[in-house]
Amino acid sequence: MTTLELPLLDGEHWWGGAAAEGRHMPYPDGYAFDLRDVLANQGMPLLLSDRGRWVHSERTFTFTLSDGRLSVRAHEPDAVVEYGEGHGDLRGAYRHAIARHYPPSGTMPDPLLFAAPQYNLWIETVFEPTQEKVLAYAERLLAEGFPPGVLMIDDRWSNDYGDWTFHPGRFPDPAGMVAELHRLGFKVMLWLVPYVTPDSPTARQLGDRGLLVRGFGAGADGRAAVAWWWNGWSAGLDLLDPRARAWLAGRLEALRDGIGVDGFKFDGGDAPWWRALGCTDPEAYTHAWNRFGAHWPLNEFRDAWRAAGLPLAQRQQDKYHLWEGRFGLTSLIPNALAQALTGHAFTCPDMIGGGEFRFVPGEDGEGFDEELFVRYAQIAALFPMMQFSTAPWRVLSADGLAIVRAAARLHTALAPELLALAAHAAATGEPVQRPLEWAFPHQGYAAVTDQFLLGDRLMVAPVVTRGALGREVVIPPGTWLADDGRSYEGPATVWMDAPLARLPYLRRTDAPQG
Repeated sequence: MTTLELPLLDGEHWWGGAAAEGRHMPYPDGYAFDLRDVLANQGMPLLLSDRGRWVHSERTFTFTLSDGRLSVRAHEPDAVVEYGEGHGDLRGAYRHAIARHYPPSGTMPDPLLFAAPQYNLWIETVFEPTQEKVLAYAERLLAEGFPPGVLMIDDRWSNDYGDWTFHPGRFPDPAGMVAELHRLGFKVMLWLVPYVTPDSPTARQLGDRGLLVRGFGAGADGRAAVAWWWNGWSAGLDLLDPRARAWLAGRLEALRDGIGVDGFKFDGGDAPWWRALGCTDPEAYTHAWNRFGAHWPLNEFRDAWRAAGLPLAQRQQDKYHLWEGRFGLTSLIPNALAQALTGHAFTCPDMIGGGEFRFVPGEDGEGFDEELFVRYAQIAALFPMMQFSTAPWRVLSADGLAIVRAAARLHTALAPELLALAAHAAATGEPVQRPLEWAFPHQGYAAVTDQFLLGDRLMVAPVVTRGALGREVVIPPGTWLADDGRSYEGPATVWMDAPLARLPYLRRTDAPQG
């Protein structure tokens, strides 16, 4: 069937669909969403209920919750909308749906993505990365007491989009640079997209071989289609053609074998862009991009479609240097929980302080909020992955820098636990980050979206409100030992003092790891 109408059960809540809509989950009455645009982040045609029900399709659909009903309408006439029930709770619904439709791969991304902070050069270099800037950033990180980890060189390291060779003026000795970064303890990733600068030698060569998406309609004449993305006009590599994938794989392998590059940040791939090129199944291209990148253990994705079960590091969409709203700090935890409940186990918040370059501080720190940066770093510290970009030493006071450095070291100290949870996720498909409703079903925790669990016994309750020096923390059943040494018995709701230097988290002491 292509449509589905489900009367809601008493007190039933629903999650799923688009990770970028996490702040609306569980969905309220009157909510509607169209999965043809998942808002530049992970999307899954999967809905889950805390009463053990699920809805799934392999194609996009629109869904609405209104007047006590969940309505689902597929967009394609041959699409099938499936429905399951009788699985008890949110965890049960997730387990059944994932096992049925997205069995785990058994593998996980490169362990270093979890074990140490990641460092992306985007905010410090924007569209002008150079060999000198990259090495200076890495050396300063170590000098400031930050542990080495994965280092990402972002946009414009190459000549053209699709060329994927180092710009000789900005990077005179890329192999020497990578060798030095390896000596310092870093692994190196490069940014790329499946787009090709139209007026370039690469585009002409690929076009002659029929490896670019072709235009449709009158006047197209089978020529490569061109569409606008955030950096201008580009053609698209035809990712459904195995010859095109083999060509790109060869380019990336040359960077690995000849330069020493360890992995890649696979950006772009958004379905609306493929749709603008005229592709009849744009989501298939996003999915092909995800599957292509899964061959590289050291990877990162922002946009994904039906990628549950794949060993992909999934970053949240670019955040602004703001507290509130869809792109603000308060969206980090709800969106991470939405990522988790749509099958994306290996989650990463955006760059600490925000990765949207138009909303980050300038060279003199204008528009910068130190409290926001510190609280962001604390939240990220207990995510499965944390990622820096804005140089902390450039924008923070000595006290703020010490707090952020401590957050990075806390993340590294928890690496064995994070890696164990990631391995569990790879084997079972269960998420690393979990909402309270996952582990403590039917106890009124569905709406708790500013706390999260790592596994079933480490609970994190960061401060997400500007100017707050404490917060209410929901304590589920059990005995919980807080970071300050105090013990709490749940269920309860307690106030915890949290001056700027404190990140509240608690460990359950009366139950084994789940």
